[in-house]
Amino acid sequence: MPPNARLPLDEIRRRFFAGQALPGQALPTDILRSWQRCRGMGLAAGSHGGERLSEAELRARREANADWLESARPALAGLFAQAHAQGLALVVADNRGWVLEQSGDIDFLNKAERLALTPGMDWSEASRGTNAIGTALAARDGARVRGAQHYLERNRSLSCAASPVFGPQGQLLGALDLSGASRKLGDAQWMLLQAARGQIESQLLEEATRGGWRLSLHADPRLLDGPAACQLVFSEDGSLLAANQGGLALCGLEPDAWRPRHFAALFGQSLEHWLSRNGEALGLLQAGPQRFSARLRPPRRRGAPSRPTPAPHDSTPTLDGLPNPLFASALKLLEADIPVLILGETGTGKDRLARALHAASSRQAAPFVAINCAAIPEGLIEAELFGYQPGAYTGASRQGGKGRLREADGGVLFLDEIGDMPPNLQARLLRALQDREVTPLGGGPARRIDIRLICATHRDLRARVADGGFRADLYYRLCHYPLALPPLRERGDAAAIAQAMLDGMGAAKRGIYLSPELARAIRGYRWPGNLRELSNLLATLLALADDGAALGLAHLPAALREDMAAQGHAVEDSAIADLLSRCGGNASAAARALGISRSTLYRRQGKVAK
Repeated sequence: MPPNARLPLDEIRRRFFAGQALPGQALPTDILRSWQRCRGMGLAAGSHGGERLSEAELRARREANADWLESARPALAGLFAQAHAQGLALVVADNRGWVLEQSGDIDFLNKAERLALTPGMDWSEASRGTNAIGTALAARDGARVRGAQHYLERNRSLSCAASPVFGPQGQLLGALDLSGASRKLGDAQWMLLQAARGQIESQLLEEATRGGWRLSLHADPRLLDGPAACQLVFSEDGSLLAANQGGLALCGLEPDAWRPRHFAALFGQSLEHWLSRNGEALGLLQAGPQRFSARLRPPRRRGAPSRPTPAPHDSTPTLDGLPNPLFASALKLLEADIPVLILGETGTGKDRLARALHAASSRQAAPFVAINCAAIPEGLIEAELFGYQPGAYTGASRQGGKGRLREADGGVLFLDEIGDMPPNLQARLLRALQDREVTPLGGGPARRIDIRLICATHRDLRARVADGGFRADLYYRLCHYPLALPPLRERGDAAAIAQAMLDGMGAAKRGIYLSPELARAIRGYRWPGNLRELSNLLATLLALADDGAALGLAHLPAALREDMAAQGHAVEDSAIADLLSRCGGNASAAARALGISRSTLYRRQGKVAK
């Protein structure tokens, strides 16, 4: 790299905005082109961006994007879990750059709120200058923007990575964005983002495939089902219905420039001719100068269920190994407007359960507002919860603040780590819950609120009441029917939970799975960090793994391998007895959960009996 390419970014900004020439390679090409676009639009570096959409306008935009967002839910859930665990925020925007959804680490979300990186705000390049969302949409390609690479001065504290999402006919649908501290946004997070985008686009293509013939093409026949394969969907008469990004490129189609193509025009033979010679078997297909291995799959039968429907009283785990009855009880409480109190060790997935309850409730289309009572400085939490009038305290916004309780109006409020709420605020929260109205800090009229409440804590609230750290009246207001989340080690087959989490992160689409040896190790490990520890590990393994990999012990970090070895990759005898009890004495079921044979289980039972 030439020496003059190492100019400080502030000096590069000064020269650019002064209209001076920049040395070669002073900026990444995509950033420089974005700056030039922004200058061409007359955008000032000191701009503050546009105004927020009204609630009705935001609701309309969400409804307009509901189809692809619904298909994206499994991938977004997996990406959210990683973002939250790694201290990042996940932002979803539509194809115009309007932010539709935001979730993730509460500390960063507070910062994002100050910078207007929140639902209802416009983050197109025209409004916010160079930023990951707007630049990814403008360039129709992934974008990473760090610090002062942002065009607007006010956004230079952000670091973001975004990827556009395309529909099955190449139409631009929106963008996924991960934002957070620069040190937390590396190649691993970029790969997570790309994997989530790929999973969403594959799901959309899968849905388009139900009425057509799906053609997979790749030079290597072993990779026909992998994400690198070209996928095209044709109607019975050979007309192109849908394609993934590789398929669009093969057909000479640019994103957002769909036009009709025909099987015969692309491959020199009709669809009917291919079927007569190859059927659904593997064959060779020529496309221009390129020669591919190919496989053609028939349309799905209409009316065929995509997955078995569970029986009404099925106790199969539905969320990270939790049994249906626990989830069903929590949902009934929420729908009956009874506060849901979730208890459990750190890392057991209390926030994941809260979000799943919101998604399954009658308020799924209304706001879900989460606040971590332990993460906000005591001096700010009152304003954060109840809002504030302009000038209510030093540093307060001149426009005032709405407050998270009012933001949750009509939806669900999730108070995480409620056991750490400062005592002086507990009385205000109790009154707000009883009166269903909020008075902002600094005075002003009380505002009515309609919220459903979910609270969570890892603390023993009864003990906190006894030692004076938690108000008894608030405890009895919240503690109607507390739900205790078991730690991961008590949820049955940890390997099955791990594989389901992997699949939710996109592993199934890439052909990545747990080897038997790693599955046994996962079952035998105690997981002191619970789901958070497991989720972080799986996300890392997935980011590092090649497509089609069988994840084994060699893929684990050395320290974790040593910890697992110290435990002997086995469950203690007392845990075996407990597992047998939870399996109703069914030795076969317990043996499967442990990854051992029934005879081995019987031998261990004999040891316990002695």
